[in-house]
Amino acid sequence: MGWEVYRSRAGIIVGTILVQLFSSTCVILRFYIRYWKRQAVLASDWLVLVAFVCGTGLSVMEIYGVAANGFATPLNATNPSLQGLSVRLKMVQHMEYAFVLIGIFAVGIIKLSVSLLYWHIFARVKFRRFLMGWIILVAAWTVGFVLAEIFECGAHPLKIFGTRHDVETYCSHAHDIGYALVGSDVATDLGTLLIPLPLVLRMRLPRTQKLLVTMTFLVGALAVGASTAKAYVFIAAITAYVREDGIILVTAYSMWNLVEVHVGIIAACGMTLRPILARIFPFDRFVSFVRRSRSRHGTESARLPSFVKPESSCPSSVPETVEIPQEMKQEDMTFQTSALPGVV
Repeated sequence: MGWEVYRSRAGIIVGTILVQLFSSTCVILRFYIRYWKRQAVLASDWLVLVAFVCGTGLSVMEIYGVAANGFATPLNATNPSLQGLSVRLKMVQHMEYAFVLIGIFAVGIIKLSVSLLYWHIFARVKFRRFLMGWIILVAAWTVGFVLAEIFECGAHPLKIFGTRHDVETYCSHAHDIGYALVGSDVATDLGTLLIPLPLVLRMRLPRTQKLLVTMTFLVGALAVGASTAKAYVFIAAITAYVREDGIILVTAYSMWNLVEVHVGIIAACGMTLRPILARIFPFDRFVSFVRRSRSRHGTESARLPSFVKPESSCPSSVPETVEIPQEMKQEDMTFQTSALPGVV
């Protein structure tokens, strides 16, 4: 893997600012849509806001690290024992430790936010029972790995900042915890992405409308991609530690920690931004196609979740719950449309 890109101080700062701006825009628009549609702010919205605060903190630390000649500034010494004695590397190690802990917490909060959004969208009892188990699993994952990182050196947590001998003696499981973290992170992101798809695919809907519903939920693939990239960087950094500059490796991992959080926020907000996107992008041709389709499938289309309806066809007020009757679907399912704002 080429590590030269992480030596660019300007590149790290610009990348940090860009992802911060994108996630900030998505969060602001999410809350603006709630205000615009006069809808209550849900628990999933507040959790995204908490994750955004964490992500903003990571952005500030990343920029400060670069400005303080920490991140993106090589030690010019690739000997691991010498790196362990560097004062500057110790500063970066402390910042990396904060990155890992805040990153785990923020990513876990994002997964919980998306899961709670599913809870508000789908009112099917069996699905909610499964979803409750998934929410408990994600919460346990978050708390478990935060504690695992804090106590990765057992009863001597500060030894993680010590010499190489201290780390090897007291923190022998640090890499194992890291591998478990990045692997389970990708797995839980993928699970969160796939949870609603079986329900959507079982619905009796026109093909185009079903595709639109599916693609709306697949926005979460952005988060899966970001967590996969972070896992790759972590594994590559571990294998390259003896021959690459330590600060550059830490810079790479911290940057992808930050990117994962902000991309996760963007993905979590993506499903709720349909009203704004419908006004920005030219959907005229698509709306015309949907109208022709609705002339043949009027009853089915009228009962679609409001977040996939074309703007001109949505009612002026969004009902709290829209039920699809038994004869129009294969399984009993209800969409709670207040969770995903309608377009008026």
